[in-house]
Amino acid sequence: MPRLLANKHLFAFLFSVLFLLACGEVSTPERDISSSSGIKSSSSQTDILDAVQETGKYTTKDSVAAYIHKFQKLPSNYVNKATGQALYEEQTGNTWTKWNFNPWLILGVMIGGDYFGNDENLLPTGNYKECDVDYHDSSRGTKRLVYTDAGLVYYTANHYESFNQVNWGSGE
Repeated sequence: MPRLLANKHLFAFLFSVLFLLACGEVSTPERDISSSSGIKSSSSQTDILDAVQETGKYTTKDSVAAYIHKFQKLPSNYVNKATGQALYEEQTGNTWTKWNFNPWLILGVMIGGDYFGNDENLLPTGNYKECDVDYHDSSRGTKRLVYTDAGLVYYTANHYESFNQVNWGSGE
C-alpha cells in the first residue's frame, strides 16, 4: 500500500510538471535562465534590474541578486532545504542523506530562503536569509547570496568566509 501511494504521488508530481512545461511556466534546468531572459553577464546593474521579471526563474549571482533587490524575495524556482530534501526523496525514491548533488539538475530547483545566522559577525547586525547561486557540475558549490527582506544583498564565493555587498548605485 505505501508503494502504491508513493507511485500516485510521483504520478501526480510528474503530471503537474508536464502540465507546467506545456504551459511554458517551467524552464528546464539545463538552460541558463538568466541569459534566456535577456540578461547578459556583461550587462550593467540597471540593465539586469530592468530585465528581471517577477515571473522569471533565475540562477546566477547577478540575476538572483537583482531579483531579490527588486522584489524583496527569491524567484519561484527556489525552495528551502526541507522542501528540497522532501522533493529529493519523492522524485528519486531514495532517502536524503546530504547535499552531494546538484538540485537544479536533479530536482529542477535551487536551494534558498533558510535563515542565515551570521555567527561570525562578518555582516552588519540584521535578519538574513541565504540562497545558492551559480551551481556547477554535480554539487551545490560554495557560492551564496545572503540577503535581508528589505533587499540588501551580500555575495560569498567561499561559503561564508568573506562577503561583498552587492551595490545598486547611488540612491538605492
